[in-house]
Amino acid sequence: MKDDGVSEVIGTILLFAIVILAAGIISISLTAEIANAGESFPTVSFRESASPNYLYHAGGDALSKSEIRIFAGSKDITEKTTIHGASWEIWKTGEALFLGKHRTEEITIIGRTSAGREVLLFEGLRQ
Repeated sequence: MKDDGVSEVIGTILLFAIVILAAGIISISLTAEIANAGESFPTVSFRESASPNYLYHAGGDALSKSEIRIFAGSKDITEKTTIHGASWEIWKTGEALFLGKHRTEEITIIGRTSAGREVLLFEGLRQ
């Protein structure tokens, strides 16, 4: 019969297609994992200070003003914040950031990973 060899050929082609598909999925997964493996995230903890208009850097990495954005609601207030009554470039452990008229429960801080992706570092302290 003419159909005897057709099923073996179709089976071989399907098996080959499945192997190629599986290899593609695995390589995409590994590529994404390798890309994320070298990425570092800022590690920091925050605490409300004695006044709700101050946010205390309680430990972890120092934060560069150029690498974070501080929001009160949807308004970027990064440039309006001060440390020790003056403009700042680096926010270190033990320093309190003055938020002006804004309170810590309104504040969101967005940082960047070493790969440039934005990450949430802080979202309002709720009592």
